[in-house]
Amino acid sequence: MSPVSSAARGEATIDRAELVRELGAARITLVDVLSPESYAATHIPGAINLPVADIPHDAARALPDRNAPIVVYCGSPT
Repeated sequence: MSPVSSAARGEATIDRAELVRELGAARITLVDVLSPESYAATHIPGAINLPVADIPHDAARALPDRNAPIVVYCGSPT
């Protein structure tokens, strides 16, 4: 069985310029999946915090529109 590519799963990458443009136009939801402590220390402005461990029980509340474009990151804005 071959692995399914991220594109086939509906996943894609986004570059920095596109991220800035899409955030500015409010066309995406930006999700930081690091711990609340890491999020508080440094995060991309406009991101919401949804730690990986909380996704199973908090994703529906934090991301109610299942069809909305979502960008997820797990590192500091470098």
